[in-house]
Amino acid sequence: MEIHAPHHPIMSLREFMVHLLTVTVGILIALGLEQSVETYHHHRLAAEARENMLIEVRDNQKELDKHLADLGKLQQDREHGIGLVDRLLAHKHLGSEEVVLNFSGATLNSASWTTASTVGAMAYMEYGEVKRFAEVYKLQDLYERLQNDQIQTVQTGGGMMMGIDDHATGDELRAMKHELQQSIVSLRVLGQLGTALSGAYGKLLQK
Repeated sequence: MEIHAPHHPIMSLREFMVHLLTVTVGILIALGLEQSVETYHHHRLAAEARENMLIEVRDNQKELDKHLADLGKLQQDREHGIGLVDRLLAHKHLGSEEVVLNFSGATLNSASWTTASTVGAMAYMEYGEVKRFAEVYKLQDLYERLQNDQIQTVQTGGGMMMGIDDHATGDELRAMKHELQQSIVSLRVLGQLGTALSGAYGKLLQK
């Protein structure tokens, strides 16, 4: 913003007041325009952040629901594995059957949430709206941590299963059975939390 001096000397109080009024009005207009541009920028920043997070939440819900549909099969595999271990403990042969312990987790993203926080877009959104997003992403973080625990269980159990055959000792079999039982419990908890998270996604998307 530039303020120019009058083109000729001010000769009267009236001229001085007119010039002062002109300068004052010009300053107020310039400040108003600057404030309007800044407000528009903040509004646009918040709108883009909101849109990106909603897209991310929608994609996460699709990924999660697909994963939740597979949890039942994973539990059945573990229950079948317990049955096989019990057969070995009863000194029965497995034949061609084997204990299966696998897990494929959901890939849930939070890049849009992190970016919105980093660029300060949250400051230009309503508190209640930010709170709703924060609660959903916090629940998502908890789900991912439990999911990682399940992956660790599979990795540990996978190493144990390499020695599970007709020649496995009773202690090895009981340890494997315990791992399978713990995995079933974890899958049930994961399923309950995942269902709650999917519901939270849906509720947020309806707003």
